[in-house]
Amino acid sequence: MPEEKPASDPWPFKYALPGVFPAIIMHDPRDPFNVGAAVRAASCFGVSQVWVTGKRCAERVWDQKRIPREERMKGFKDVDIILEDQPLEYFNDAVPIAVELLPNSENLLSFEHPPNAVYLFGPEDGSVPQGVRGLCHRRVFIPTRHCTNLGAAIYLLLYDRLMKQYMNGEIDTLPIGDVLEEPRGWPANNPVFEQSE
Repeated sequence: MPEEKPASDPWPFKYALPGVFPAIIMHDPRDPFNVGAAVRAASCFGVSQVWVTGKRCAERVWDQKRIPREERMKGFKDVDIILEDQPLEYFNDAVPIAVELLPNSENLLSFEHPPNAVYLFGPEDGSVPQGVRGLCHRRVFIPTRHCTNLGAAIYLLLYDRLMKQYMNGEIDTLPIGDVLEEPRGWPANNPVFEQSE
């Protein structure tokens, strides 16, 4: 990968920042579009950091001279995409959770999400590295009949976290106008998004 990039090239990745809970870590993802899907999921469910390890995704972003549509959408600028090979070093008191199909993984249906969770996902063509799994306090699997794609797995996990926050009385249900932060896909005159006088 080049040492310097032209200032005009789109480059979504940031250098390491202090870790913020909850967070997503993607280990050496292959496809930038799955990173884009993760960013979109994170923004939808209020997660402010997506960490990416490895070079494959970064090199493809560099080669393509563009980034996926999800990363370009202004509504998702509340999510930092951080390129760093040792992301757990930037979190204090984290509960690292490997999302993996392992014999001792907990079923997501009965899983209790800790507030200081950091969710680790393996790449599209592999798993969370064994050495990294050894750092994880817990392991969880998503009980689907077939493997989902990486972006879908992140959505499912974050939705489960949100649902359990509601079931535990940690958050309230809100009407649609208080949940959605953009009128995208709605008619311009939809009363949900009308400004109050």
